[in-house]
Amino acid sequence: MNLTQLRTEKTKTETRIQTLQERLKALNAKEIELENSEILKSVRALHLRPSELDALLKRLKQNPFEEIEPVNAWIPESELEENEN
Repeated sequence: MNLTQLRTEKTKTETRIQTLQERLKALNAKEIELENSEILKSVRALHLRPSELDALLKRLKQNPFEEIEPVNAWIPESELEENEN
């Protein structure tokens, strides 16, 4: 391999790395978007007013082991869809 070939290969590799980094950044953003969507769906399913939700979260933060009303185990919608198929 001569110097020209080496530089060409180096440029191709750098370009590929940059492309993959951009793809990774986009995938990370999409992951956060989907997580936020799941959180919103879960919160909406509780049917709590914002003040009630805030009070619940504060109470759980202060004493996470305190007995609260029984709640069915939460399963993400993505897992429910997988189980149905």
